[in-house]
Amino acid sequence: MAWVKIIFFKQNFIVRYFIQFLLLLELINPAYAESIEAKSFVNNQQQRYQTLINEIRCPVCQGQSIGGSNAGLAKDLREKVRELILNQNTDDDIRKFMTDRYGDFIVFKPPVNKSTYLLWFAPFVFLALGLFFLVRSLSAKKSSVKSTVDTTKAKDLLK
Repeated sequence: MAWVKIIFFKQNFIVRYFIQFLLLLELINPAYAESIEAKSFVNNQQQRYQTLINEIRCPVCQGQSIGGSNAGLAKDLREKVRELILNQNTDDDIRKFMTDRYGDFIVFKPPVNKSTYLLWFAPFVFLALGLFFLVRSLSAKKSSVKSTVDTTKAKDLLK
């Protein structure tokens, strides 16, 4: 019975220090959450702002929009978008400003121009080639299958 008390004491001792260690880590861990910018807009400008910041890619993160990124450059770009909206620029003007400054990569849906033809039309070309080769291989299989079946060997085996 004494060994049960010793094991219980050791487990209680370990659990207590483990909990204290976790609490200490929580106190040391700095808060990384940042506040979301709440700026005042009039009419439908808030909706335009949200749409635009979700269409523009963060140059630092590259997989996120500037609306979902906490990078310093993303914050600056959000502020620039806000400023351009308040200056009565259209959405196309804002996208053009961003693409002129950062290139076509900055928008999630790049424009159709000479440098992006391959990006836009290559999937359709590959789809057409795939369908062509599929039809070609299926027609080749049909022509190779003999239409007449030799039933004489089967009849001989059944006798």
